[in-house]
Amino acid sequence: MRGSDSKDTIANEVPKISIRPESRPSGSTLQLLRRCYRFVSAEWQRERREPLPDEGFERRFRESCVQHLQEWSISEEREMHLGAGLDTASGVLHEVDVVARGSNITAILELKNRKGALPDKNDVIVFFAKILDYLAGNPALVSTEVCLTFLSSSSYEPSGLAACLGLGIHPVAADTRPIPILVNNAMIMESELRKGLKVTSDTRDRFEDLCAQLNNISSTLNGTWLDNRCGYVSDDRILLRAVGSLPTAAIAQQVRQLNGDCTDILKRFRSAKYENEYF
Repeated sequence: MRGSDSKDTIANEVPKISIRPESRPSGSTLQLLRRCYRFVSAEWQRERREPLPDEGFERRFRESCVQHLQEWSISEEREMHLGAGLDTASGVLHEVDVVARGSNITAILELKNRKGALPDKNDVIVFFAKILDYLAGNPALVSTEVCLTFLSSSSYEPSGLAACLGLGIHPVAADTRPIPILVNNAMIMESELRKGLKVTSDTRDRFEDLCAQLNNISSTLNGTWLDNRCGYVSDDRILLRAVGSLPTAAIAQQVRQLNGDCTDILKRFRSAKYENEYF
């Protein structure tokens, strides 16, 4: 028998706080980021390591994209023209690890599988500078959605995670779901509640707090995404929107905490669903 403690009280009311529509990612962005997170959190752990500096990390990820993102165009190895025959404003070409082009979206990815050194702010800024060099010579890049992604086989050094968030780059690692995936997970849990799933009031309260924090972070970072920061005007002109100084170190800590919270709340929802169905 359950006691009177509110943490043990079963509740299935519609949540008071949910994910706002403007916080929800596009389908293409979510599809690409899901592939990234699935690869680094599960598939890479089972892959045979190769005698290469990155142990075959980039090659295996590219192969997984070709297999699972069949409607996307995936760049070849050592791509120097951003997957579309583009030159840079500086005249110096840069190797970009993976460029994936979907319907009305370009995803540009930096991959790191480096032992002994976590990705830091310099790694992130160098990646961002490459993209700006291409963008400065090719304004039409931002005429469609652009998804910048940094995929790491390890955790991030705090400054690296903060730099990703401040520069509109989605950080993905085995222990780091990017914000669009956290938002999507919250949307799935909200759908279960609306279908009548019964969870404890404590779990529902934690879920609502997760939604509130994700709404706040999404709003704070909205201006950092490249296609929001940069606007296409003409083939030789870009509009650059200034984004005020953001407390990215604090936001990075919050994202780490939200990842842990999301994992725990998901476990509670799965357990509640199992109990609802079988008991």
